Amino acid sequence: MTARILAIFLLFVSLTTLGCERKLVVKEEDKALFLRSQDLAAHGFEFEGAEKYESFAKAKIVDGSYDIEYEFKTPEGEQNHPLFLYVLVNVGGKRSDAVVSQGAEKLALLYSLKAKGIEEQEVKDFYKYGDASSFYILKKDGEPVGNYFTVREGSKVYSLILSGMYFDDPKVWKEIIEPKLKRFSVYSPAYQRHAADRE
Repeated sequence: MTARILAIFLLFVSLTTLGCERKLVVKEEDKALFLRSQDLAAHGFEFEGAEKYESFAKAKIVDGSYDIEYEFKTPEGEQNHPLFLYVLVNVGGKRSDAVVSQGAEKLALLYSLKAKGIEEQEVKDFYKYGDASSFYILKKDGEPVGNYFTVREGSKVYSLILSGMYFDDPKVWKEIIEPKLKRFSVYSPAYQRHAADRE
């Protein structure tokens, strides 16, 4: 993954976290939502000590919604197995908020990528989940460099950005992502919030 692509992704990450009201403790139940770098070992990605390069965050936003985030990125200069993986789970109060959030996120991200010469190729009906889902192959100079995937279900949105490897087989994608999405479907940050408040 080029430094330019990484910079775009990190800018997107920073924009999603603006306006946070307060940070919350990230629990194991939160972490179970995420596709993590270790989950990709069976698909060709192996990196010793991957846990050192992971980060998690959870926050309640001013508007009452919650952002739960995961990020993995290999060290600068890694040549053999460079990888960037970012997952954002947003839980809003209303279904209409999730519709707006998902649409705005997709437009902002894809516009930013296009401005830097990264093309998105949406694969229609690649994998369906929830109320609405989209799957993209990201390309640089005509070559696949990653994926963007987003799901909306009720008042929740699950978004994933992957660069350094990519998927184009819907059966394989279902195998690795669906267990995470099943947890996402039943996830509620309200319980987690009260648990954090008691600490």
